[in-house]
Amino acid sequence: MDIFFSEEYTVLWAAISSIMGIIATIMAVFALLYSMRTYNKTMQIVHYGEIDKMYFEILKEALSKPHLARQNIIRTEEQNVEYDIYAFIIWNFLESIYDRCMLDENLKTTWFPIIEAERITHLAWIQNPQNRLKFKDSFLNFIDRK
Repeated sequence: MDIFFSEEYTVLWAAISSIMGIIATIMAVFALLYSMRTYNKTMQIVHYGEIDKMYFEILKEALSKPHLARQNIIRTEEQNVEYDIYAFIIWNFLESIYDRCMLDENLKTTWFPIIEAERITHLAWIQNPQNRLKFKDSFLNFIDRK
């Protein structure tokens, strides 16, 4: 056994040590990449769940006050104030969704149809020049193109 630890095998052990160091480094890089990918997927799932929950809460408000989700109806002054606030909440939410969709292609499949449905319902509100000032140009251009 002592023969393998003699001076004659020093180069062999140095080579084996170097190879093991390279293998360990490669495995660490792969582990890091795998961890980053897993983290990104987990965050996408968490974000999707939170977005879905937020939208559900917004829809619950319209369920309790149906005039918020109706087009071309006559509203009382108080209902107009409620609708103005609700429409701003919807458009602000949609802008946030749009921003996330620009970062994650997979979200477009789910959320672009919802953006279009809400756009149809609340288009008159966003077309008001006073309301358009509240949103960035890239989002407004996206809404106008639909």
